[in-house]
Amino acid sequence: MNSSKKVLVLFSGGKDSSSAAVLLAKRGYKVKLFTCEDGSELIGPLGDSAPDIRHKELIKAFPKNIDKQRIIKNDSYLIRKLAIEKTNIEHVVYPIALALSSHSTAICYCLKNNIKTIASGYSGYQAKEDKYIEQQNNFVNLTRKFLKDYNILYLTPVIENSETEIKNILEQHGISSNSLENKSIFGGIPFDKEKALEFWQSSIPICKKFIKNMQTQLK
Repeated sequence: MNSSKKVLVLFSGGKDSSSAAVLLAKRGYKVKLFTCEDGSELIGPLGDSAPDIRHKELIKAFPKNIDKQRIIKNDSYLIRKLAIEKTNIEHVVYPIALALSSHSTAICYCLKNNIKTIASGYSGYQAKEDKYIEQQNNFVNLTRKFLKDYNILYLTPVIENSETEIKNILEQHGISSNSLENKSIFGGIPFDKEKALEFWQSSIPICKKFIKNMQTQLK
């Protein structure tokens, strides 16, 4: 595969990350789905997790573009560093902690496997809610800059799409449009949005140290 056409999609199994995978597959990218978890995935009565179900639908719709192997990584170490240990010293903005942990883990995977592009399902309609503060334009731009430090391009293919448009993208290709994504235990914890930028700035050095340590281990 041409590395310039490979993309790692941060994949929760939800409709936004799934629609991002659809649009990238239609553009000719070779899409590898990348799921971060801080424990075991929730398994349904048929033995499938939420991301598994959507992954199978994506493969059926785009068998030549969606990689049959989904990458699953545990990012509990960084979550502990950013969202638990830091509670002793400063206010924690949990959505940003989770976003930084997953993006940092994805950066490590890309550096190891020569992938130059990462994509997410960040969407503008969710960014209107404070609980999705990591998807607001200023933090998307900060994320893009963070990845650029490692020569990785950052794509947000559904950032301008409405929820209705995202559902239509999925349904047009025979993919379910229900919300199936894995949920985090930190999803409902309140935070002070005024302290979000300060939290980001204090977290980035921790993420960069983690990435550097992971690179050192690979040498």
